[in-house]
Amino acid sequence: MLNSVSSPLQASLWKAIFLPVLFVIGITCLLIYLSEIIDRRHQFEHLSQYQTEQIADASEYALLFNDRNLIRNNIQSLLRQTDIVGVTYFNNQGNIIDNVGLPPDLSLPLPTLASHHYTQASDYYLSTAPIYYSNTNQSNNFNDTPFSEPNSTILADAIGLSTPPKKELLGWIQVSSSTQRLQLENIKIAVASIGYFTVLSLLSVIACWYYTKRLATPWLTISERLHLIQKGEFEKADSLDLPEHMQATNSALEHITERLRNYRTELENEINQITKETRENAILLEEKSAQLHIANREAMESNRLKTQFLANISHEVRTPLNAILGYTNLLKKDELHPQQKGYVETIAQSTNDLLTTIGNILDFSKIEAGKTVVLESEDFSLKDTIDDVLHSLSSTLTSDTKDIDLIPNFSEELPDWVKGDKTRLRQILNNLVGNAIKFTQQGTIRVNVQCKAITQHELEIHVEVVDTGCGIANDKLGQLFKPFSQVDSSHTRSYAGTGLGLVITKKLIEQMGGSISVNSELGRGSNFFFHIKLEPSLKKTETLPLLEERWLVLEPNTRYRSHLESLFAQIAPHSAFSSTVEQFMAELHDHESEYFGVILSIGDDQESAKDAAELAKYVSTRFALPYFILCKPLSYLAQYAQRFDLENDIIQKPVSKASLYTALSNQTEQTLQTKPSQHHETSPDYNHLKGLHVLAVDDTPINLQLLGHWLDPHAIQLSLAYSGAEAIKMAEQNTYDLILMDIQMPEMDGMQTTQQLRKQAGYEETPIIALTAHALAEEQQSILASGMNAYLTKPINEETLLNTLTKWCATKVNLSQQVDEQLAEVFDVNKALNMAGNRPQAAKDLFEMLMQSLHEDQRLLNHHFANQDLEKLIATVHRIHGASKYSGTIELTKHANFLETHLKELGFDEVEEVFEDFMAALERLKNLQSLIPWPQASQTPEQNLAHPTD
Repeated sequence: MLNSVSSPLQASLWKAIFLPVLFVIGITCLLIYLSEIIDRRHQFEHLSQYQTEQIADASEYALLFNDRNLIRNNIQSLLRQTDIVGVTYFNNQGNIIDNVGLPPDLSLPLPTLASHHYTQASDYYLSTAPIYYSNTNQSNNFNDTPFSEPNSTILADAIGLSTPPKKELLGWIQVSSSTQRLQLENIKIAVASIGYFTVLSLLSVIACWYYTKRLATPWLTISERLHLIQKGEFEKADSLDLPEHMQATNSALEHITERLRNYRTELENEINQITKETRENAILLEEKSAQLHIANREAMESNRLKTQFLANISHEVRTPLNAILGYTNLLKKDELHPQQKGYVETIAQSTNDLLTTIGNILDFSKIEAGKTVVLESEDFSLKDTIDDVLHSLSSTLTSDTKDIDLIPNFSEELPDWVKGDKTRLRQILNNLVGNAIKFTQQGTIRVNVQCKAITQHELEIHVEVVDTGCGIANDKLGQLFKPFSQVDSSHTRSYAGTGLGLVITKKLIEQMGGSISVNSELGRGSNFFFHIKLEPSLKKTETLPLLEERWLVLEPNTRYRSHLESLFAQIAPHSAFSSTVEQFMAELHDHESEYFGVILSIGDDQESAKDAAELAKYVSTRFALPYFILCKPLSYLAQYAQRFDLENDIIQKPVSKASLYTALSNQTEQTLQTKPSQHHETSPDYNHLKGLHVLAVDDTPINLQLLGHWLDPHAIQLSLAYSGAEAIKMAEQNTYDLILMDIQMPEMDGMQTTQQLRKQAGYEETPIIALTAHALAEEQQSILASGMNAYLTKPINEETLLNTLTKWCATKVNLSQQVDEQLAEVFDVNKALNMAGNRPQAAKDLFEMLMQSLHEDQRLLNHHFANQDLEKLIATVHRIHGASKYSGTIELTKHANFLETHLKELGFDEVEEVFEDFMAALERLKNLQSLIPWPQASQTPEQNLAHPTD
């Protein structure tokens, strides 16, 4: 144990000591090697130079007398020397006199003095020396001077008075010396250096290892003792001793061991006590868990009953509202007094407000249950939708204390038509503009709309709802999007409201790919701004021709007058505007013949209504001009309506481009007594529905009567059945092109009736459309599973009903095709059968096992995602991904793969959209599971009814 533990420490110490020693040894050997080879090189060069210079001095007379024998002798004597391989003599002209051995290097000119260099390949060393002849003119000779007398020549040379002998260049001698011996000696020196380095390194290894072993042993002992202490083997730890110089450390370790031994005993006693208490608490927890389980089941049952209650309330409320709205729309078609039209509009708006409240409650119940709101996709006019919302909400301005103008502002790049969920967009705008109206007493509420194209198939719509109301304090903004909450309880009492509007609005905007925010300042107003994503539409609005008639408009309100000016610039650009009665009268008298008609704006008080009534009468009698009354939907209009010439129309604020154009163009046609112009909107042509025979089944006679009012004008034969049993009998006796089926009826409901009808010959593919007052999305599953083709949510209107008849009676879409289209991207039966070896019952069992587990997994997914528990979320998604591969759930498998990959690679970064797509795929699978066309051997009777076969 000691050796295994000591290895890393001893190795580290050995490296710390040995590596510096090894470095010093290496540097020393390298320096010795370099010193030796440099010294040998210098000796070699010096010897070569010396030999060359000596032979040059000895060759003076040989060149002077051109004695070739002497030259040859000198060469032979040089070649007998070590390393000399070539000798060459040159005359003073640079010509070769004699050469023996290695040929001379003639590539370089001979220097004037001695030169020494290596050849390019460094194989030879060339040493060149000049040969001079010394000429002296001194007459005295050393031999002529007696020994006892001083020699004059020597004295003159000593004191510097002698004349040096003259030297005459006779030639050069070049000696070539081989460097092979020098290179061989260098190799020997290198081998010796390596040998010294190896021996010293081995000795250092042994010495350093021995030293580090002695140095590390005490620390290894300490490490071993600590390891034993950690394991609780205190006796073994005490048996390991340290050297004498570490007795203080030894005593400290013994003290620690004793303390831990005592602590362990105390800890075991405490654990025993805690274990006993834990067992007692476990019994209590089991009791509490059972109670919580019971409470949870009761809560789930309560939630189910609440959902059922909401569905029943929806049916009970929407059924009479369907009749109210239906007959209100019929009243609109009649010729009514202008004020009566206002009453009818108010009834319709109030009914729509009640429907909105019901829709908010039902939508919130879906959001609270974690379900998504189903979004539709249809072509609609964005501008007309916003104008309709403002016009419908204007009926809530019937108050003496409110002076509000609703003004839309559309950017130039905003398209007329888009594709998306028109109903949900209206719901969003109704909530935001409705709130702005509640909390604004005077000023304006502007709806600013802009558009930005993201891609060729996607638009981003930016909407701002800006009011001049009471505003919201900054510390209260966080409460806006919480359910059942208001920023001030006094507002709740003053303005009422369920507190659900903004919660649902935020959820709807998020589902439409956007977000919502708010800026507000207390006392100065609020700005709710959001963006959503819609699709561009191929539909285009027909361009309206400009009206050449000139109108004179009286609008004292500056802020609304600018809005009217922008509208008139688009439809009747020659019109003029006045801000006061005096200015209006002066303009009218000065240009009487230029104006086609006038528009008079009524104020909010009684006095302005009286003045407008008198002014209208004056314009009608004095100038015989047609006029319009421009007003808000106030009660004063009814009080003074008799003072107006009622053959003229009333235009209610807020004014839209379409309503203003329609009013002005209709007045022009009436005045000029011409046929309706081509730019008027015409009702859709439903002649192709003529002669259809429709059976309507409903237990409420008033609803059946309303259907008759809608279908009779189009020559559609309608038969009425007041119960499911009566509908079955009538179907046996007659053949119907389409059946409108109420869902909730006594004795036999609409689904049971549909299942019976599908059994009858001739009704296997007859379109059956559900008329339901329930607004819960999960009903679509049971409705389609019963064999119905589609459903309409009450209240419906005439246009929706006729368009539905057109879709199912003109296009001949059968039930099987409809089911196949819905299942095409969700489930693949053939793949499920292949995975189960083409055994239908096994494939169905695998699928049902998956669906049973998905209920609990869906709850876990939401829980882990909310708690940001990445590992558990990946594990849950991975389990679903693996199980779905064997069940034919192609869409769920695809999105599970996307989500699992994203979580593993990026974690929770930008995972929200991927997670929502996965949960939506799971929800679609749950909703469509009963529609899966399993082979006959594995089908239930209910599924056979839902999917009749030929």
